Amino acid sequence: MARLLCSLCGTVKSAKPFDMNDPVFQAYVWVMRHFGISKHIGSLGVCDSCMPRYTRMMSGYRNKQAYLLTGGTVLAVLYFFLTQNAFLSLLLGAFIFSLSLLSYCPPLKE
Repeated sequence: MARLLCSLCGTVKSAKPFDMNDPVFQAYVWVMRHFGISKHIGSLGVCDSCMPRYTRMMSGYRNKQAYLLTGGTVLAVLYFFLTQNAFLSLLLGAFIFSLSLLSYCPPLKE
């Protein structure tokens, strides 16, 4: 493990790095670098002492993602049968699923 800035406690420690190939995290990094908000984006990770908290956050994100995918699919299908409008029903399902990004937790590098 390298010495990285822990994204949870904010200290520089021996930490496991985030996966920089994740498309959502890449968009986040691009925005942060483009606007000059943070200089430590390439050196973020999670230290050993914060790993249980990260694990809880990641499992919560995955659960919300599964619930919102299921709920969005059900509502999109119901909306399609009520209105016969495929475009708006797909848009509704995608919007509901995108709400899972509010609790996004980036994956760690394997």
